[in-house]
Amino acid sequence: MAPLPRVKCYFDVVCPNSWITIQALTSHNSLFEHIDFEPVCDFKIGILHNAQIWNQRRQVHNSRLWKSKKVIEVPERSESAESLSDMGILQKIDERGKQLIECERVDAPVDWKKTYKSAISRGSVVPQLFLTSIRERYPDLYEPAIHHLGNRLWNKRLPVHYGCHMSTVSRELGIPFKNAEDIVARLSSPENRSILHNNCKTAVDFKLTEAPGLILTTGDGETIKVDTINDIFDDNIMISKLSSTSSSCVIEQKMSANRL
Repeated sequence: MAPLPRVKCYFDVVCPNSWITIQALTSHNSLFEHIDFEPVCDFKIGILHNAQIWNQRRQVHNSRLWKSKKVIEVPERSESAESLSDMGILQKIDERGKQLIECERVDAPVDWKKTYKSAISRGSVVPQLFLTSIRERYPDLYEPAIHHLGNRLWNKRLPVHYGCHMSTVSRELGIPFKNAEDIVARLSSPENRSILHNNCKTAVDFKLTEAPGLILTTGDGETIKVDTINDIFDDNIMISKLSSTSSSCVIEQKMSANRL
């Protein structure tokens, strides 16, 4: 049997497509060697993506000025995500809308638009920071925490946006009261924020514009960006993505073997 692929999933627990993707991956985890879930913030990815585009356009503009010899010196300047946000040129995630992924393997959350609108309006990164903290302090509880938060928000439609909600979730996961309160008190620590920021930056480096993002690594070390959760279960699509670097015959054998 061919080596099973590894999957890295960049997800935002308050994104309905991320929740669908998480459930589909975990319910079919036998198809993969390992599934690595990386918490990100959907809105932050949008900011970083737009900042990257802005800086690229600035570099092109400066290059044209140099070539036309209209200026002698053009100062190099790189806009940060924060400065671009202050300039008001960034398009918010909730303004551009969210299109739900239809996945036959997972039922879509009931009344997801209302839940998503409510989650976005809070503008909170508390659930993402909470998962980042749990991963560092209680790695064995990390994936249960992802599912617990997702179930709380999308199935029970309970809030997950404040520290008090995370305190409740911590105790429901079996974390002692004192430790749970300590986790909540340190949610906005520089360490947690740095990890979350770096995850978002890595996602943007993979050309992701919003969550979820799927990066598949084959047994040969080939890294492939997968567009949607449906594509990762479609042999024809995966063969097409892999065929540019490997023999299509070998790939077909790999994909078929991994589905057995």
